[in-house]
Amino acid sequence: IAGGCGSVMRAYPFGLLFHDDLARAERWAVAHSRLTHGDPIALAACAAMAVGVARTLRGEPVTTVLSEMIAAACRHSPRTGAMMARALDEAWDGTPPETTLKRLEGWAAHEAIAAAIYLVARHPDDPRAALLEAANTPGDSDSLATLAGALVGARVGLAAIPEDWVRDVERSETFLGLAARV
Repeated sequence: IAGGCGSVMRAYPFGLLFHDDLARAERWAVAHSRLTHGDPIALAACAAMAVGVARTLRGEPVTTVLSEMIAAACRHSPRTGAMMARALDEAWDGTPPETTLKRLEGWAAHEAIAAAIYLVARHPDDPRAALLEAANTPGDSDSLATLAGALVGARVGLAAIPEDWVRDVERSETFLGLAARV
């Protein structure tokens, strides 16, 4: 039973597709995780990620979104929910990223979603800051940037992403067209 963060990086589309049905978003994210990552910490992290994106797209306040992500995780793994709650407390208390993100390297699913919560709480409206902080961690930086980027991006939209970042992505026009259709 795998508990890595691979399935968590693939969970955000369920929140996007099913933002009008939170239970469905969570159910599909968990079912998808079971295919490759069946450990409860992975199931919890996927549930939290899908619920977080869905609630963000519904326009809920960031504090509500983060609290409901923790609640979703606790339904599958109280351990994951507790790790997320600690990370959220550290973000609000001003614990420096060198401390929190060193502990939450993100290789395991529960660490990755906890780090994402920490990053979103610190930078809810600043995708540049959230992504740069995630990408410059000592751990699984691409995974942390994916999770934080999906959550902050759902909140602020494409217009808030630095234009050169979008333009420099290979085949960006193809991806922008796909996004417009979703």
